[in-house]
Amino acid sequence: MSMSEPVANPYALFEDDHGDMTADARMSAIALKRERYISGQLYDLVNDNREAVERSLNNDLLALVVNERYRIMYATPVANDNVALRALKTRASLKREEAALLAFLRIRVLEYENTRTDQSEWLVSFEEIRAALASGAGYLASRNDEEGVLKQVSAIVSAMITYGYLNRLDDEAMYLITPLVPVVLDRELADTWLDTAARNLGDTADLNESNVIDAGPAESSDADSNESTDDIPDESLFTEPLFDAADGNAQTTIGDIENEHDAANDTDSIMKEGE
Repeated sequence: MSMSEPVANPYALFEDDHGDMTADARMSAIALKRERYISGQLYDLVNDNREAVERSLNNDLLALVVNERYRIMYATPVANDNVALRALKTRASLKREEAALLAFLRIRVLEYENTRTDQSEWLVSFEEIRAALASGAGYLASRNDEEGVLKQVSAIVSAMITYGYLNRLDDEAMYLITPLVPVVLDRELADTWLDTAARNLGDTADLNESNVIDAGPAESSDADSNESTDDIPDESLFTEPLFDAADGNAQTTIGDIENEHDAANDTDSIMKEGE
């Protein structure tokens, strides 16, 4: 071989490929950048290629978060005030009602874990979610527009599916709670959220009821959907990676889940909930 002839890249997967990662490492790194979280075989692939995967994530200003108990991993934006660049994934605020549902799901997971129920059976029904949000001390309990409540609950459930906290099942009225829920929200914080929601309900019930009556049934659901995203007021309760104390809102990392092309080529299109 001539001394001037270039050495072939052992990691090349296509012509003029200058990458330095194996196919398995690339696959797992891409999954971490595109998906809310990974588990199973991909979890093992990351462990087998940990250094290369973390280097790839760091190049996109992402850090790897690992939970060995639930065997899941996810990528989160690096938290550094000195970094002016925008990460491939961004943080987005949870609305108060979404935070309330997340807390409810965490308590439900605790109940399942206490009975040693397998993760594949962490089920919750739409009716249970509706009851948790719209009855008793639930966040939507003061609403008197049943149709509007159902629409809002459906929207909240859809958002939680997008964020990776719920998975759809063949039965449209049932959902599977994912292990991401207990990973991002511990029991103590879930209890605090639910207690805070119960206390705040009495302060806001009269105002919410008045707004629904004034707006009328046709407009109340729109008013609900545009509600402020100012969440639970005590930001000292918020902890990474779910929370960012800088703005006092419940935070969750989401990538561009719907558009795969944008995830690779247009980071400006990464979705932020509520925009």
